[in-house]
Amino acid sequence: MRGSVRRTTRSTGRAGEMGRRVGMKLKASASTQRKVAQATAIVSVAFLVSACAQATRETFDLTTETGALRSVALRSGPAVFVPEPAALAPTSSDRIVVRAGDDSVAILPGVQWSDPMPRLFQRRLIEALQQCGLSASTNFGAQTKLQTDVRRFEIDLARNLAVIEVSVQLVDSGGGRAKAARIFVEEAPAPEHTGSPAARALSDAAARIALRIGQWTRARL
Repeated sequence: MRGSVRRTTRSTGRAGEMGRRVGMKLKASASTQRKVAQATAIVSVAFLVSACAQATRETFDLTTETGALRSVALRSGPAVFVPEPAALAPTSSDRIVVRAGDDSVAILPGVQWSDPMPRLFQRRLIEALQQCGLSASTNFGAQTKLQTDVRRFEIDLARNLAVIEVSVQLVDSGGGRAKAARIFVEEAPAPEHTGSPAARALSDAAARIALRIGQWTRARL
């Protein structure tokens, strides 16, 4: 009987020790869960703040009131492949760029384009070329490629102008030989440097330079 009591006592001691360990694990687990919940809440708040900050930006497209592109009859002529224009940051982003008098560039706060600028300008170029009688598209099969590099697409704060500068090359898609090349520059008045007026000035300049590029391309095909 004594042996039986001693075995029962040792067993009870192990069970108690295991119980204490389990209790410590449960407490640690509960503490970990609270920390995870707090971290999740912090991340969620940061995400919401970031989302709200993004939502406060006004969004603009490259639309124009000039009607310049609509003034030319739509025809179906030689096919032209129009890839997305090249551009360096921040011009390649979806933000409106401004240039100060010391030639430094910055971002206009609180506004953005509806897409990265090169993609928007690519669509504007295709529209302009089509209106000039060319079968322009993003299809690789065309014999001629309109290769463009947007060097400036910005508001010049010192001169109160929207300035667009584009380097253009007509390239033979088969052999890669350049058929013709030219640099186009277009400016439009931009007396106001806020969202809507700045976007409208750049849109007007984009419409005019796209039409000039379309007419130049058409004359060489």
